Amino acid sequence: MFDPFRLSCLDYLIWLRSGQEATNRLACNQATISRNARSVADFLKLDARKLEGEWTLAGDASLLDAEREVHQLYRWERGQGLRIDGIYGAGSPYFDGLSGPWVCGRSDFMGITYPMALLRESILDVWIGCYPDLPGDDDDFAVVHLSRYPAYFLVDRCHPLLEHQGDLAVEDLQEFPVLSLPDGAFPKMQQHLKGLGLERRPVGATRHQPRHWEGRTEDQLTISYGSPHTVACFAGAKVPLPLSTGLILGDSLVVKRRFADSEVFQQLVVQLRERAQLLSTSRPALESC
Repeated sequence: MFDPFRLSCLDYLIWLRSGQEATNRLACNQATISRNARSVADFLKLDARKLEGEWTLAGDASLLDAEREVHQLYRWERGQGLRIDGIYGAGSPYFDGLSGPWVCGRSDFMGITYPMALLRESILDVWIGCYPDLPGDDDDFAVVHLSRYPAYFLVDRCHPLLEHQGDLAVEDLQEFPVLSLPDGAFPKMQQHLKGLGLERRPVGATRHQPRHWEGRTEDQLTISYGSPHTVACFAGAKVPLPLSTGLILGDSLVVKRRFADSEVFQQLVVQLRERAQLLSTSRPALESC
């Protein structure tokens, strides 16, 4: 019904939530993106609007869903224009210089719900998720693990706990606020961290924005969580506390099971496993799988 470019204009807006980001990847201007996205939504009698920064479509999307599945199959069979994205901090180290047919996203997701929805709706083709919050025994999705690493408590370089005498214990953190993502963002991580009994300061963010996350620690008291990836992103501005969270994370590829054995996906796995091995040399806490 729609040629791949027209539907991509709509889906890139939903995926990337920015007309400028869409134009950067589709090599056209924002007016073209907007016009094509609107024409698809209007033809299908869908109400397209932006709510809390995310594009939504209200109405019967059954025909659109079927069209997306056909377009996704076309991308995989031709090995062109395949879309990949990742959790904040984890995607970027793998995407830099990624060769082949891959269009890379912004790597700014702060939870599993939205990227999994994009995968189910055939808007996104592959996602670098965060172990342990991944699909389990799922008939629809396959998971390929790339790495494992510890989760850290991250603080400002001037945080009082960095001057603590003796070994730190979890009890020493209880007088300080600790950032937390919305319920359900990372359910398994959340269950573990809530069990530590720390005061929680919720952050209502589904995408990474510095002012909503690390910016909240500039009071030099608030504690956040992070990984070897996010420590590298902060370039020394935030540092790990010398205290284990007791939580092991990791980078894992998630893809629809029907595409997991395709040649183009298997080539991607080889590339990203090589990248994980390289990362393990520069980030000693990270171990490749």
